[in-house]
Amino acid sequence: MWELTAALLLVVVGGYGDAASFLLVRCFSGHVTGNSVLAAIALTTGGAAREPLLAVVCFLAATAFAQRLRSSTDPPLGSNGFRYVLIAEVILLFLSPYMLGSQHRMIFIAAMGLALGLQNGALSKAHGIGLHSTYMTGTLTHLLSLLVGAGGTADSAGTKFETRTLLFVWFAFVAGALCGGLMVSHVGPKGVWGMPLLLIVVIAMSFFVPDAVSQDAG
Repeated sequence: MWELTAALLLVVVGGYGDAASFLLVRCFSGHVTGNSVLAAIALTTGGAAREPLLAVVCFLAATAFAQRLRSSTDPPLGSNGFRYVLIAEVILLFLSPYMLGSQHRMIFIAAMGLALGLQNGALSKAHGIGLHSTYMTGTLTHLLSLLVGAGGTADSAGTKFETRTLLFVWFAFVAGALCGGLMVSHVGPKGVWGMPLLLIVVIAMSFFVPDAVSQDAG
């Protein structure tokens, strides 16, 4: 269960990042839909749309880059490529408060968007269950489809396990948002440092998850 636990911690990081960045710069670090709406509102009200648009561009670019690093076999969390991506995310998140503190607001937004985009592209499945660690719309839509169709599937045990897992994913994201909001509210920009601490735990846990080569050998 190392893989699933590590994935849930990444979901906590995703919720944490969205709450922290919204409190600090009024845009999301890992939510394309929300930033697109914020940009549209800014355009219609005469506000500045460049910040949410920058967050969208950075998030999508980093997601695409991380996906390119993944092989066609969709390696698990135990791969070196996954660890390299998380290390890059840790560095970006560690440096981001200094960027905001030196009045480089746009660089802070870019760093947060790149960090969460890397995370989004690095993980799309854990323990055989498709999930996203930086936004919940697709995950909740799939969860509802499982709840509505409960009892009509052949593999009821597998469906129940997936349903419970996705519920935990939802709770983990909300818990992360609560932690992010509390930390930034009380500590300020350096409250973002809770995220790299969690990521370091995930990197350590990933060594207990077999990589694709080990799985094939087994």
